[in-house]
Parts: sequence; structure tokens; C-alpha cells
Amino acid sequence: MNWFTRFIFANWNYLMGGLVLLMVLICGVQIGETRVHREWNAEKLRAALVVAKQEQRAADLQQSQSQINQEISNEYAKNSRLLGSRLPGIRPVGVCSSTPISAGSVPTVSEAPAGAASISADPLSLTAGDAGAVSCDQLSKDAAQTTLMLIELQRWYQKQSAIEP
Repeated sequence: MNWFTRFIFANWNYLMGGLVLLMVLICGVQIGETRVHREWNAEKLRAALVVAKQEQRAADLQQSQSQINQEISNEYAKNSRLLGSRLPGIRPVGVCSSTPISAGSVPTVSEAPAGAASISADPLSLTAGDAGAVSCDQLSKDAAQTTLMLIELQRWYQKQSAIEP
């Protein structure tokens, strides 16, 4: 017998114990790797579900907002048509009064005060073409449309803020 076989027979218990420990180590690594992969796949699935739920929530929110926008737009158009048909012509009352002012009711000013700027120096003065272009009827229609827009904007904001989480 050579020295190698004598060494194996002399240390048979140690060699077999080492082989068993090596097999246990390899099996443990395999089991641990399988468990880690399973947990990793489960975590990826949970993350994908969270993303899918968020995308669905965003799509639902977008659909709800567009539905509210459409409802408000339709309501505004309907109210605007109704408002346009109800507006009367020029009425001689209030700010747009077309009655002449009597000469005795308002004192006349013969010249501009010394401290007042001339009209040409005023950067916000109207041009000659714009001075008579706006009538009382147009002002009344514009005020009614602006009020309607403001009311619809407030309704839109209330509905939009109601759907937010």
C-alpha cells in the first residue's frame, strides 16, 4: 500500500465528516438561494401591484376630472345661451344711464388743475378709436358672462377638490 491509501484509511472518519459537512454546506446554500429568489420575486410582484394600483388611480382621477370638466363646460354653455337670450336691451338706469345730466347738477371745471397731469401723459388713456366702441349693452353682457364664468369656475374647483385624496 502506498502512503495515500494508508492516509485515507487512517483518517477515514475525518474525511467522511468533512465530506458530510461539505454536502450540508452546499445544500444550505442551495436552499438559501432558492428562498432569497422566492422572496425577491414576491417583492417584485408586490411592487408591480403597487405601480398598477397607482396607475389605475391616476387613470380614474384623470377620467373623473375630464368628466367634471365636460359637465362644467356643458353647463356653462347652456347657462351662457340662456343668459344671452334673457339679457334685455339698453336700460336707461344705473351706470349706463343715457339720460342727459342737467347743467345745474354738476359744476363745470373751466381748466385742469395745476397738479393734474395732462391726458396725453396718461399711459392708460384710451385711443380715439376705443373711446366710443363699448356700449352699455356690451358692458352688461360682458359683466353677465364674467359672473357666469366665475360661478362655473367656483363649481369646477369645488368638484375637483372633492375628488382629491
